[in-house]
Amino acid sequence: MRANFLNLSAVGLLAFGATGVAAYAQAAPDSALSFEAASVKALKDSEGAFHFTVLPNRLDIKNMSLGFLIKQAYDLRDDQVSGPDWLSNNHYDIAATSGAPVSQATMRTMLQHLLVERFHLVTHWVTRTVAMYRLVVLPNGPKMKASEQGYALPNSPMRSGNSMQLVGPMSMRQLAERLTRFAGKPVEDATNLDGYFTLTLTFASGDYTDPAGSDFAPPLLTAAIQEQLGLKLVPESGPIRILVVDHAEPVPTPN
Repeated sequence: MRANFLNLSAVGLLAFGATGVAAYAQAAPDSALSFEAASVKALKDSEGAFHFTVLPNRLDIKNMSLGFLIKQAYDLRDDQVSGPDWLSNNHYDIAATSGAPVSQATMRTMLQHLLVERFHLVTHWVTRTVAMYRLVVLPNGPKMKASEQGYALPNSPMRSGNSMQLVGPMSMRQLAERLTRFAGKPVEDATNLDGYFTLTLTFASGDYTDPAGSDFAPPLLTAAIQEQLGLKLVPESGPIRILVVDHAEPVPTPN
């Protein structure tokens, strides 16, 4: 979405967990599931801190783009939303309460309705066949340790010189989402591994150059996944459903 997403650990970003509404929920939300009260504020720029915090009865969002909000509301990856560039450039603060505590699935549906109500969001689904990767487990099994807890939105890859490093307890679905950014194709989780795993993955950045006299050469992404995680990216073609944004208003309806 933007450059400073490369180190989310520094700002304590929290988002929906891996469970909740299905990735292919209907684009038209249930209008009965609305927030009891909601404040939406358009920002002049995207400078400063940002977060996306989900509590049982409250959604607290600061300095997030509409594109990011759509992906959170419909539980989608970056490559599963198609729309105008401004969706990633315009940022907003949102404070919304549901009154009584609700599930994460219901909170997603309520966010969908809020986007329709305040941004006049209009969408439709399309299915496209694309080149992709399936993330699978190697025959000898994974090299990761199970974790009792995981970050709902794990640390994004952090750059160090010519290498990228992804660290943090996360689900395999969340790992696949992170890998999609660097694999050049969508990555689908096909590991059948449930829960969260503690992992450290170090691989060469996309603009890697081998400096003369260097004693360290980070492995390419595909090799790093196999050597460090016991997983593998298998290339194939398959269908993915994409949420197309037909219309949205940059200025939300006033509070």
